[in-house]
Amino acid sequence: MQSRSLTAAILLCATLLPAQNPDRPNGGRQRREPPPPPAALVNFTHQESKFQSEAVGKDMAYGIYLPKGYDDEANKDTKWPLVVWLHGMWEDHQRFHNRGGAPVLDKAVTEGLLPPCVFVLANADRVSMYINAGEKKNYQDLVQKDLITFLEKTYRITDDRNQRALMGISMGGMAALRIGFTHPQLFGTVAVHSSAVFPADPKQLPPQLVKRASQFGLDDVFGNPIDEKLWRETNPLGLAEALDPKALDGLRLYFDAGTEDRYEFGKTNAMLDAVLTKKKVAHTWELVQGGGHAWGSGFKEESLLSSLKFVGDGFRAAAARGSALQGLLGGKEKDGEGKEPAPLPKAPGEKH
Repeated sequence: MQSRSLTAAILLCATLLPAQNPDRPNGGRQRREPPPPPAALVNFTHQESKFQSEAVGKDMAYGIYLPKGYDDEANKDTKWPLVVWLHGMWEDHQRFHNRGGAPVLDKAVTEGLLPPCVFVLANADRVSMYINAGEKKNYQDLVQKDLITFLEKTYRITDDRNQRALMGISMGGMAALRIGFTHPQLFGTVAVHSSAVFPADPKQLPPQLVKRASQFGLDDVFGNPIDEKLWRETNPLGLAEALDPKALDGLRLYFDAGTEDRYEFGKTNAMLDAVLTKKKVAHTWELVQGGGHAWGSGFKEESLLSSLKFVGDGFRAAAARGSALQGLLGGKEKDGEGKEPAPLPKAPGEKH
């Protein structure tokens, strides 16, 4: 029964990549009119810039939301929690801002679900899968090494793992899970939506999906034929099956997917839930009834708020532990690796 269920899920995943259209250049998607800009933000300022990435050998754009008051004299020594958002396939760092993520992020802070933080929108090109695929194509290193190092040098962000979170959607969700499973020391929380989760064995992929992957340039990512070692090392389901739960070191994990996801990622994410449950890895999983895939599903009105609250709960718990320890030590910080986080900064209008 499990084998039949897996086969059905794989076959339904074969539509991951959009079909080519001869009336559009390179068979790409129809270009839509850009949505209106988001309303003015209450709790953040938004800007875009670039940084040099050795991993991909070029300047890469990124977006960033800084808390209101970031530049105030009163906050000159404040270290802020960090959230990094990874976009999906055919997207870039602007997608979150332009597709309605900004007002939801703002609302989460206004309602006290998420503390004020530095929220970064990464850019890893449109079909990279955030995979290290060779010289000047190491997109996972772009995120976990180059971007993080740049942010630490450029912005006042906390160095406490428990006040850092990695989020993502679809292709970005796949990458966030992978980074969380393989480098849990970087982020204390991973929270993702509609993640691209595939069978652990690439031999189980149907020929249709392999053919479409080739048409859209994914040979450059996984190779042709598929590099099975690379596949196992990058697919969340395969990684979950092989991981040692103790190595996750308390990683907080949230993922959801819809029952109506057009790529059937609801079913494959349910398989991930089953593997983690069997291994007794603590996690929060939600199969969203009636939910579709990613931005097109209306997920941001509920699911995105849920994940932001999950992130915020982790930040607050870490800050509470830090405050309690400081009280026990008479206000003195703990030295070395055991250093606990300071209390979280306040939202605009909150009393300090």
